[in-house]
Amino acid sequence: MYLDKVDGGWLGQMIGVAFGDQTEFKWIGRIIPFDFMDYMKLRDDVHQLYRDAKTVEEKLLVIEDPKNWEMQELDGALDQDDTYIELMLLHGIKTHGIEVTSKDLAEIWLKYMDYDRVWHANKAAHSNFMKGIWPPQSGWPEYNRHANDIDFQIEADLFGLICPGLPRESNKWCEEVGHMMNYGDGVYGGMFVAGMYTAAFFENDPVEIVQWGLNCIHPESDYAKLLRDVISLYEQDKSWQEAWQMLEVRWGNTDTCPDGRGNLFNIDAKMNGGYIAMGLLWGEGDLWKTMNIAMRCGQDSDCNPSNAAGIIGCVLGASGIPEKWKAPMKDFIHNRSMREIYPERIKRAEIVRKTADIGRKVIEAAGGELVEKGGKKTLRIPYQEPHPPLELEIANWHIDL
Repeated sequence: MYLDKVDGGWLGQMIGVAFGDQTEFKWIGRIIPFDFMDYMKLRDDVHQLYRDAKTVEEKLLVIEDPKNWEMQELDGALDQDDTYIELMLLHGIKTHGIEVTSKDLAEIWLKYMDYDRVWHANKAAHSNFMKGIWPPQSGWPEYNRHANDIDFQIEADLFGLICPGLPRESNKWCEEVGHMMNYGDGVYGGMFVAGMYTAAFFENDPVEIVQWGLNCIHPESDYAKLLRDVISLYEQDKSWQEAWQMLEVRWGNTDTCPDGRGNLFNIDAKMNGGYIAMGLLWGEGDLWKTMNIAMRCGQDSDCNPSNAAGIIGCVLGASGIPEKWKAPMKDFIHNRSMREIYPERIKRAEIVRKTADIGRKVIEAAGGELVEKGGKKTLRIPYQEPHPPLELEIANWHIDL
């Protein structure tokens, strides 16, 4: 069961990011006006037209024209930062063990990750590593203007997968690793996502899963306030489109990223985290609906369905994911970002095995055990309830970097 759910979590991420790949940041400050009924992509010859368009309106004319899209045949999971940063972190934990430090992981990052394969908070962290500014300072707002960005949020799935039913353990991992590149709401986003995974091993109600994740983060943070808004709108029986509009009015102009401040572009962790929650709540446990809503909210519309689909994939297990979605992923991930660590085609089964091996060690360190009886192995996991961080972190900028 544990292996199947870990596999489902990885598969969900891979499916979600492939599903939303071509829409990423093409719809900003507005809802994507169509569903994806299958894997589609913007024709290669149209990409230049999109880049050359001078205004948002001109860009939308290009991408909303059905003649500019075509069916996409996928052959394996994509090489995407939603997964390859996690795979690098997985390698670091396997190398150093579960006592690994963020400094250990930063050194592996610097050795194996190219600077042009990371963005925003991750790129700022990478730059800090090169300057000798190591975690946790590498994520602090004094050194990182992207501290509230989405980066750790899209990489935190791993820490839920290795902590089934153990939200306090996932928070410890997020506290250590999240401050490599983020701070405040940027770290809380990872705690929220990882916390939902810890629940998804034992809970199938998306409302309970979202609430569990919310209980993992500081209740006075803006991230928590936004999530409470989302939950309240869901409980009021608003449509997801109505909820999207209300979030846009209240939170749409709160991005502190240098590229998003004062612009429609929004890579803020909490806003995109709200879209993950919307996909889960209004998706009601259905993988397609969950991905579709998380994607149609726009902005980082490949990362958000990746997180949301990963959580539903964990609920379902790989065995419960419809073949329509599994088949294009084949049994491997394409790899061009970390060829010194992994082969060009990384077998998903190997990733799942490594993740589960680490998870077993985390469970045992938390007081659980692996019991074998009658030839059957069972993981006994101690019960934990979420415990949010005691101190509130807020990323304030007082100097220009």
